[in-house]
Amino acid sequence: MKYNGITGDTLFLAAQNKFENSRDFYEEHKEELKQGFTVPMRQIAAHVVNEIGYIDDKMMTDPVRMVCRFFRDTRFSKFKNLYRDNLWVMFMRNKHEWEFYPCMWFEVTQEFWSYGVGMFRVDAAYLELYRKALIERPQEFLKAVEDVEKTGAEYYPELYKKHKPGDPIPEIEPYYDIKDMCFMRRRTDFKTLESEALLDELSEIYHSFSGMYTFLKSVSDERMML
Repeated sequence: MKYNGITGDTLFLAAQNKFENSRDFYEEHKEELKQGFTVPMRQIAAHVVNEIGYIDDKMMTDPVRMVCRFFRDTRFSKFKNLYRDNLWVMFMRNKHEWEFYPCMWFEVTQEFWSYGVGMFRVDAAYLELYRKALIERPQEFLKAVEDVEKTGAEYYPELYKKHKPGDPIPEIEPYYDIKDMCFMRRRTDFKTLESEALLDELSEIYHSFSGMYTFLKSVSDERMML
């Protein structure tokens, strides 16, 4: 698969487009932004999802739907910029049809590019089932953590102040009292984004995320049966 690459010039143009905040400027540079940023992101999406589709047979596979757009929906936001200067790919089920399912992502911003795996939307019932799974299957979860951390991704939790009911083993305690969590790595080696070798590198990374995604998906499956 040919990969166009994402260059520094493209990122500068995306930043300028956000700064100008002008439909005229965007229309003038629309094709440059598409070919330089949107198309490479779709190429990444297509390659990676082809490699990791075994993880979840209901994962979205259409690159056009998997990659966000430059144009922002500002109806419910206090930030009224018409355009964003970052793009992301989501590896997940359709969020409108499948609530409470996990996600993996790839994002390129002006400051860094990143990849990660974690929860997308949760509620109290989901978190109760998650804690139950941690107590019942701690080694499965810890192996998933080990695989994720081998990629350089770090743990980012949002924690409750008080301990939730249950008695997890000590190794599980850092992951137990969470409201939300993900594992993510941020990188600033932007030249890597220009190389076709990025596709194989990302495929290996998301293979390593598969255990965590599968663990969280098993909780989602239980949540959807309630």
